[in-house]
Amino acid sequence: MKRIAITGFPQSGKTIMSHALAAMSGFDVATCPPYPQLAVKYELSPERSKCQWPESFEYGLASFTERIIIEQNYEDRYISDGSVLNELVWLKCRYPQNELIYEQSMIHSLEHVVAEYTSSKYEYIFHLNAIDSSDIFDQCMKQTLNQYAIQYQSIDGSNKKEALKQIIDWLEIKPILSPGHSLLSTYNKLNYRNEDCN
Repeated sequence: MKRIAITGFPQSGKTIMSHALAAMSGFDVATCPPYPQLAVKYELSPERSKCQWPESFEYGLASFTERIIIEQNYEDRYISDGSVLNELVWLKCRYPQNELIYEQSMIHSLEHVVAEYTSSKYEYIFHLNAIDSSDIFDQCMKQTLNQYAIQYQSIDGSNKKEALKQIIDWLEIKPILSPGHSLLSTYNKLNYRNEDCN
């Protein structure tokens, strides 16, 4: 079994890394529907940044539910782009203060459920470290992982080729493609431009 999650701060390259690792390993990528799709389905604000408390919590709960459904389709061999922790950490960063006890208790309740799922379902978690150590999302993600004693490997994602080599070595998988070829294939597949393929 190889249930893998790639986490990281926004713009960390976790989507590129997830798809490139899939190209190297032959695994499928489990990706949560993008916010606009969830917004239509759950009747949320068109822009995530404009969500107030009720919609923000509903989005966090909806994305968790959608990820579970999607990941179940892949049984025991997949790479989760972001993992179920992604939107939870977004929610925690959006409402970091304990001013409203009711709201914080709801976040903590969701956090316990997400943490339990994470611990029981993902065999390997690779976290792409932020270049800026003061990045709030990065700090919150690591704090959540550490709080619930969830095992993970910190990876320097600034050099994607080297990061992929480290992950493949850790997983003890014989790669189908080289890191360079898998990255180029991923950039073409996702229509990324002017990306650094290091």
